[in-house]
Amino acid sequence: MRTRVAALAALLLFLAGAPASAQTLTTQPTASVNIKPTDKCPQPEIDQMQKVIGFVEGQSWSEHPGSQGLRIVPDTSTCRVVLKINKVSNIEQASLERGGEGRLSIEKTKDYAKPSRLPLLLWVIFGGAGVAFVFVRYGRR
Repeated sequence: MRTRVAALAALLLFLAGAPASAQTLTTQPTASVNIKPTDKCPQPEIDQMQKVIGFVEGQSWSEHPGSQGLRIVPDTSTCRVVLKINKVSNIEQASLERGGEGRLSIEKTKDYAKPSRLPLLLWVIFGGAGVAFVFVRYGRR
């Protein structure tokens, strides 16, 4: 009996520690994108935009480089670079605004919450009866 309880507890701890999968915004490289000059955005402006893109991709502004999901979109109609990012601290945002030299727009994207593992754990343990029990007992409050 004790070995079953210990095995079950070890399984629960293992499942609780497993990372939940959530959809995140991934970093897409834009250095290969060739930005063409337009009437509103001549070549010197394009060069400034390329510098801003290089600065953002370098992530010297980041407290945890490589951990942010970001997407860089050059906008030649306004001669700006749009940075779509999930989460950015105030310090990082200030660094981006300074390094962007007035050519960077920051759009914060919605960060979806991680799914709960409780229904899965209850389903594994009780074969579905635990999920129904929790829903009936606590779901109607």
